Amino acid sequence: MRAGFEYYRAFPESGDQNREWAKHKLTIPVLAYGGSDSMGSVPIGSMRLVAENVSGGVIENCGHWIPDEKPEFLSKELIRFFAQADQHR
Repeated sequence: MRAGFEYYRAFPESGDQNREWAKHKLTIPVLAYGGSDSMGSVPIGSMRLVAENVSGGVIENCGHWIPDEKPEFLSKELIRFFAQADQHR
């Protein structure tokens, strides 16, 4: 339980660290999805604050656990994403 509590106690420090890191946006491609029944557009919106090249969106009829709820969709998107990234190397 201690480790679980420490995770939440670290939120203020993590926030400070994230704000510092966000001063220099990532230039690598980033894929971000949220489920329509959970985070929605929050993941892609959050990633756009810290990265220049973000793709993804909202997965309809999906909650928090994307790999469990939409494995076929996620597999196809990951293959597409990594194939595109490999072409740009």
